[in-house]
Amino acid sequence: MLLFMKNKIRTLLIDLGLSSADSFSEFYPKIRDYDGISVLKCSKSGVLLLSRTDHLDEEYYVTQKGYSYWASNRTEAIAKVTMEDTNRRYNQFNYLIRNKKWLDVGTGPGDILEKMGSLANKVIAVEPQTDVRNNLKEMKWDVYPFVKDVPESDFDIATVFLVLQQLFDPITELKNIKNKLIPGGKIIVEVNNANDFLFSQLNLESFKSYAFQKSVLMFHTRISLKTFLETAGFKNIIIQGVQRYPLSNHLYWLSKGEPGGHNIWSHLRNPELDSAYLNLLSSLDQTDTLIAIAEV
Repeated sequence: MLLFMKNKIRTLLIDLGLSSADSFSEFYPKIRDYDGISVLKCSKSGVLLLSRTDHLDEEYYVTQKGYSYWASNRTEAIAKVTMEDTNRRYNQFNYLIRNKKWLDVGTGPGDILEKMGSLANKVIAVEPQTDVRNNLKEMKWDVYPFVKDVPESDFDIATVFLVLQQLFDPITELKNIKNKLIPGGKIIVEVNNANDFLFSQLNLESFKSYAFQKSVLMFHTRISLKTFLETAGFKNIIIQGVQRYPLSNHLYWLSKGEPGGHNIWSHLRNPELDSAYLNLLSSLDQTDTLIAIAEV
């Protein structure tokens, strides 16, 4: 019998009709960086979620020190971690940013601002982590700790890259973002996919022991992501699968049981192979990432 601790995400899923009280079972018995938390799977929606959420609050993100989430500090290590995602996002979304007023939520080190900021008419960033936010200010970016603190409400586009799954009140935050957008404004939301090939096809123990951590409260499915956006008042929602990590990464997981294979075994990569693997996993709906574009 599952013992449910205080869990805002579980309650939200039930309230939205995505789950029921008896649709949860244990998927994995632990997470890598916090004792006493397991990972649950909802048989109704397919969502993966932590067994509790009371270990996190707003202050957790505010008080985190340095750049430990990305690397040890702001050096080449961070750029290496974020570069491929930054370049991919530029290629995918620069046409939506160009000549627009842009709100980026959960900016982090600021690589995405440096890559695309010059395209926009104006950029405002949201970053709760104090150390990181102060560094963004030193880089001359206009940045606030939370969406609710942003004084303007006439943005054309908002981006939320790998942030929504870390929020214990995601609907409220999506509504806050919606209120900052003009009629017809767009939001781009990128989340981890619960149907990731390494979970759903390979059921890889080493990957599960690495992927589950205290700051990622849930892994979405297409239905949960769409429902969250609809509940917050967005419409015309389009969701697609994107594969952040290529075949070389997955082969390395199978061989070594460790991350980083896309860099360590980079000789097993080329654009054609990476693209073909993305298309294959997308056709199976087993990509590691889901991206939604929606309108106000």
